[in-house]
Amino acid sequence: MRCPYVTYLSAVGAMAVAMAISIAMASECLFVAAGLFTVGWWGCILYASRYETGTRQECDMDRDTFRGICRERRLCWGSVIIEHMTPHTVRTFGRAGYDWLWLDNEHAHHSYETIQEAVRTANDIGMITLLRVTQGEYPLIARALDMGVSGVIVPRVETPEQVRRIVDAAKYPPIGKRGFGFRPSLCGRTAMSMAERVEDQNTRRFLVFQIESRLGVENVEALLDAADGQVDAVIFGPSDFQVELGKHDSPEAPELDAATRAVSAACAARHISNGVPVGSIDAAELWIDRGYNLITFMSDEGFMVRGACEGREALRGLE
Repeated sequence: MRCPYVTYLSAVGAMAVAMAISIAMASECLFVAAGLFTVGWWGCILYASRYETGTRQECDMDRDTFRGICRERRLCWGSVIIEHMTPHTVRTFGRAGYDWLWLDNEHAHHSYETIQEAVRTANDIGMITLLRVTQGEYPLIARALDMGVSGVIVPRVETPEQVRRIVDAAKYPPIGKRGFGFRPSLCGRTAMSMAERVEDQNTRRFLVFQIESRLGVENVEALLDAADGQVDAVIFGPSDFQVELGKHDSPEAPELDAATRAVSAACAARHISNGVPVGSIDAAELWIDRGYNLITFMSDEGFMVRGACEGREALRGLE
């Protein structure tokens, strides 16, 4: 989401500097020259600050567009923040051009204040945020949505009974049983009535299930039927599935391949997206072939570790 006002002021600033220099050289009016130079100087500073404040970024994803992507099962790249959940990390992924972020709080232990600052930054710059909670219980799901996230990821979904509890926690009546709490800070730049807030939360916030076990795969049809149109995507958890199979580090195991394709087929029949985390281009190609479209590439920690290790290895050539 680019800011045209910043670009415009930057251009005006550059022109003002040039005019100031011309006037000063002609010695016609040093006072006017000084004024123009000051205006121009601050305009140029504003231009440069775009690269530090996050005003300049390549992401421009709103919830309506993302919903269309989910329904049409179009390819959409995200990444994971698990360790360094800061506004700077969010802006970095935004500048890189990722459209959505998986904010992980299942295997991490971030405070709600930390998560909320990351979410606010993402909302400001036009990124979708999906927060993975630790389990599908009301206090975790409702509180996450009250923080303003675009949606929640619920891990280890296996039974229709779980699905009904999750929908009740995530949706206001008449769909679910979520308690209404009016927080103006979640309405963005436009004030909302109660009815508009209910509509926004029930139709423009995303509910994502994560299937990670054989039971979840066996029940996938029943899970999606129990959701009754309220689930937007299903993320497959290949690591937990491999651990349960006892086939670690086997991303191309026949049982895994069959399970992933069964989940993809069930979702495709209902116009529901499929997601998965990957750590390499080869893995991304494999999962695209399996019918998956919401793909997160690596994570904040993964990028840091890989960059540090590759850099240090390259430096050995100078020793």
